[in-house]
Amino acid sequence: MLKDLFEDYKRHKSDKAENTKTTLVYNSLTLEFEPKQWRELKVGMIVKVMSDEFFPADMVLCRSSDRKGLCYVETKNLDGETNLKHKVAEKYLNKKLKNLKNMRDTLSGTILCEIPNDQIYKFEGSITLSKVQKKISVSSENMLLRGSSLRNTDWIIGFVVYSGHQTKIMMNSANSRFKMSSIEKGTNKQIIFIFLA
Repeated sequence: MLKDLFEDYKRHKSDKAENTKTTLVYNSLTLEFEPKQWRELKVGMIVKVMSDEFFPADMVLCRSSDRKGLCYVETKNLDGETNLKHKVAEKYLNKKLKNLKNMRDTLSGTILCEIPNDQIYKFEGSITLSKVQKKISVSSENMLLRGSSLRNTDWIIGFVVYSGHQTKIMMNSANSRFKMSSIEKGTNKQIIFIFLA
């Protein structure tokens, strides 16, 4: 019982450490990026992730430090592969966000995407920008998943589409099966027998 209690405590401590990590979130009032905890992230928030940091949620890439909007991602926590994959920002968004001061106006609109699912290589959605009434298609090549990290790129800017338990990594994590050795099973039967006797 004490061993199980200790393991639950360690799991709780690990979850808390993960949820209290901070990331930079765009404040539309101050027009600056400010630190927020991962657990405070909501769909639609604009997030800036720096090099070698993990993505705090599933996000659509809008802009990167690379002129062409490219970024490199390590996905070993998702699929075990250590080779870097490249993602690319949607061309219109990457061009419009060259001036970060007009970000609030540029990214004002609606996103329509598929319901949360566990398919890490599939994503389809569209963004309708209210200011220009332009519809932009986004796919898995624009998608940055929680659990992967940014590599060989100074920074990226994206907006959250899935957070918390709706992220693809969480949808793929199966509940761990409770394991018990034959000695533990035998001991439990003997304890029950002693109490009943």
